[in-house]
Order: sequence, then C-alpha cells, then structure tokens
Amino acid sequence: MPNQVHNIIWNMTRKCNFRCEYCYFPHDNTAVTETLPTDRIRDFLDGTGKEWTVRLTGGEPFIYPGINDICVALAQKHIVGIDTNLSVSSRITEFAERMDPARVENFYAALHIEERERVKGTDAFIKNARLLIDKGFKVIVNYVVHPTLEERFHKDVAFFADHGVTITPRPFRGEFEGRRYPEAYGDRAQSIFADHPEQGKKIAFNFQGVPCTAGNTLLRMDPDGTMYRCPGDKTVLGNVMDEIQLTEGATPCIKGRCPCRGLDHVQLTETQDDLVEGVQYAVVGDNRASADAFGRAVAATPGHPCAENNLGILAWRSGNKEEAARHFKVALEARPNRGVYADNLRGAEAGEDFDPEICLDVNPDLSK
Repeated sequence: MPNQVHNIIWNMTRKCNFRCEYCYFPHDNTAVTETLPTDRIRDFLDGTGKEWTVRLTGGEPFIYPGINDICVALAQKHIVGIDTNLSVSSRITEFAERMDPARVENFYAALHIEERERVKGTDAFIKNARLLIDKGFKVIVNYVVHPTLEERFHKDVAFFADHGVTITPRPFRGEFEGRRYPEAYGDRAQSIFADHPEQGKKIAFNFQGVPCTAGNTLLRMDPDGTMYRCPGDKTVLGNVMDEIQLTEGATPCIKGRCPCRGLDHVQLTETQDDLVEGVQYAVVGDNRASADAFGRAVAATPGHPCAENNLGILAWRSGNKEEAARHFKVALEARPNRGVYADNLRGAEAGEDFDPEICLDVNPDLSK
C-alpha cells in the first residue's frame, strides 16, 4: 500500500471546560494532572520509520499542560490534527504563532452552539477560527444537526458565513422522541447535507470480518499511554512508557461498530465500497446516487442483504411500499435472524409511519 496513511488517535484527557448535556464523558473541568512525556511518544513514532498523523482529542486538548510544546515537538517529523472547541484563546493564539500550517492536518472544531451561547463564547470562537484560517490552517467547524437544532441550523450557517466561518453539518445518529436518526431526517436531509455528501461516511459502519490494518497503521492511545489496536478494538498492544508491539499486515475486524477512521484502513472489495458509497448518499438524502451504488452492489453480489435492505429504504422514501417490502423480504430471507430486516419488513407490510433502519453491515457473510 504505497499511499497508506498512518493515524494515531491520542485521547489526551477526558476533562473538558464545556458541559454539553449530550456528551458521553462526565463533565470535569478540574486541572489535567495525568500527563505523558512527549519524548516517549515521539521516540515511538520516530522508531516506526513512518510519518504519522497524530490526532489530539479528548476532552479538550487545549487544557492539557504544555499542549503547544507537544505540538511543536511532534510536528518536527509528523503531522498533527486537533479536535477542539476553540475556547482557550490564549493557547490558540500561541499555537497560531508557533506552528507551521503545513504540519497540521486540520482543526476539527466542535461548535456546540447552545453551550457556546451559554458561556457567551460565540465572538471568541469566531475570532479564534478566523485567526487560524487567516494563518493558513484548515478549520472544519463541526455542527451536529440534532433534531432540536434543525430549525435554527440554516440561520446559524448564514450567521457564521457572514463572519467568514463555514459550517460543516454532521448527521445525528441515535434516537430522539421515538424517531431513529439519521433515517428520520427523510427528505430534509437533502437541504441540510446537499453540499456535504462526505458526511455520510461519518456513520459507524460494521466492518466485522473485513481485513483492516488497524494495529499497524491505526492506533489509539489513552491518557495513561496504553496503546490499543484502534478506537473500537481495545486489544492492548502495550504502553508508550514501556513497549508496544504493532500487528503485522491486515487482520479481520472483530467489532460490530467502527467509531473512527476505519475507512482509511479497511480493505474493501468493490461491492463493499459500493455499499459504503450507497450509505453515504442515503444519509445525506441523495437518493438517486444512493440507489445507483446499492444497485451496483446487488448486481455484483445478487441478494446482498444489506444492499437489498437499503434499497427498500429508498423505495419507502419514494412512497413505494410494496417495492420496499419486497426488498426487505429478500434481505430477511438471506439473513433470517437479522432483527433489523424483520422489523423493517413488519413495518412496511403494516403500512406503518416509521423510519426503516439503514443497514451498515459491510460484510454480508457476517450479518446476523
């Protein structure tokens, strides 16, 4: 793989200076005291002979002691990227002054608009984002379009655009008021995500059984230095304070949900790639492109249960309930124990007002 990327996701801390109510980490705004020596991390990365992209995430990386010294040190031979709420202005300013934009993949800046407004930090966010953009850094402003934010989303896009900041919408995945998302966006998805079809790839696919080079080209490191195969597979490879044993080549994914960066490291067949593309377009509401991709998957692998299920969803969206039920039935016949197919078929045959669930199983042989 001559162009294989190497990613390490460093969960620096679980502490954060925001308290977003939907965050899965317990809120803790006390000082970060658990730190790692940068030279041990740099020695490990340098010792692999590869250039790594080190994703600094948390929690909030900019409350980590010595964050800018760490970035400068790592960027001597590697690329850094940062997930941040852009709220620690003094350290953002120092970063912009000290770092070469060519050594930074991007800033993935979470807007968290309601929390931002609660702390009266909107103006500071815009100022920090513009500072980085003007210095030549790539800033991606992430806006999770939770159902409670749909009505204000377009106004927020216009407001920030007026201040030179572009918003990137991200689909909400989960349940809200009995509706399943992203399925429940329905036709509204097109108006939200039309300019950002790549956001469909942010979904947590099931790559179980698919060869993946995680453990060799993708790693996750916890605050104490423990190294795992990836963010989803918590197989321990060692600790940066001691010794780390990377895996060799590609091995099958063992998890049913890939939370991060998997598409950079899995080895997909053409059919599997079509399935991923179909999901990508389905999530953002481009039903025609989605149907074309799922159609290619079915043509190459007749009866592919996941593609059949997802074609059923597209038929359901268009109002063709009989066609939807036919696709759901084909999927269920191929995998009789797969609950999502049974639920979708039951709802379609009953003519219910429901949101049929998208299938994310890339390997149909392991769809259960």
